[in-house]
Amino acid sequence: MMNYEEFKQQVVDHIKEHLTEEYANADVRIKQVTKNNDTIQDSLYINNENERVSPAINLNESFMAYERTGDFNAEMEKIADIRMNADPHLDIDINSIMNFEAMKDRIDCRLINLESNSEYLKNKPYKQIEDLAVIYCVDLGKNTDGIMNTVVTDSLMENWQISADELDRVAMENLSQNENMLFGSMRDMLKNAMYPDVPDDDSSLDFLLPPETGPQMYVLTSENKLYGAKYLADTERMDNIAEKLGGDFIVIPSSINECILMPNDGSIDRKTLEAMIHDVNVHEVLEKEVLSEHAYAYDSQAHELMRADRYEERQASKQMFQAVDQALTAAVGEEKVAYEAKTERAEKSEASREKISVKAQIADKKNLIAKNTAEKATPSKNIHVEL
Repeated sequence: MMNYEEFKQQVVDHIKEHLTEEYANADVRIKQVTKNNDTIQDSLYINNENERVSPAINLNESFMAYERTGDFNAEMEKIADIRMNADPHLDIDINSIMNFEAMKDRIDCRLINLESNSEYLKNKPYKQIEDLAVIYCVDLGKNTDGIMNTVVTDSLMENWQISADELDRVAMENLSQNENMLFGSMRDMLKNAMYPDVPDDDSSLDFLLPPETGPQMYVLTSENKLYGAKYLADTERMDNIAEKLGGDFIVIPSSINECILMPNDGSIDRKTLEAMIHDVNVHEVLEKEVLSEHAYAYDSQAHELMRADRYEERQASKQMFQAVDQALTAAVGEEKVAYEAKTERAEKSEASREKISVKAQIADKKNLIAKNTAEKATPSKNIHVEL
């Protein structure tokens, strides 16, 4: 069996034998491309003369398939099919890609990890959401192998003569109108994928699927199961999901293609959850499809997606402020009662003092009147009488 370097050389040397005559003079070359999570992909390009757009065929994945089967010719046929089946869909003129008005309805986005893409993001506009990044791409159509697109770079945005804010606004509008989002319980998703012909009320499903009652896990993805995590950037949709789930919810980033959501009932241990996420990323998810090692939470009141550790800090701060507020309210209440009692006593004391003062004044007045009357009734010793 060939090693990887031998495999690549054999592909370049013999791929035309599996293509139609129109590719007899095509340029065949391999280019290393930085992909998501700064992974390096060997991409095969097969271009006829004057052909500026062609699919980038992943030779790393082709080699892994060859290692599993040992059938080189079968992999060559797959590569040839990808190239030839792409032709009818590569009908977008390169000049139209440079025209923003012509492309604005095709602008889409993806959600990737910010910290793991330092190289990949160097020449691309992006919007940060916590330790994640929203990047932008142009949808070029679909073929039997999936969707074709080109990622928006700084140079393409300069050609469009638009700002990063305008690019994000258009992408978010398109995302909100995208009808390909899938959201449902894990039980329903598994049932539809694995047992589509089994009636919903068949009791055997209870042994094959997650329970129908109790806490549920939900799956967020896209109709084609590609780049479904991008819907986390759609605040209106997240608000709708929060309403369905009864408030704040936890987000498990399965991959860039899908996420698992759970109502936040306070019973989920974040560290245990993140240990599970790490284990799945290592053993189950392709490196280029890993989204994050962290769990996230959606704060339905703040309308904000955040890392679960920050969400916990926010909730702890809220609880602390609530406790302080309650303590202050209680203290102010007690102080108010004490103040009112003191004021009441003071008012009573003052009223009492006023009453005593009035009585004293009346008594003094009476004494003064009596004295004056007595003085008027007694003759003065110095009175002079004229005859």
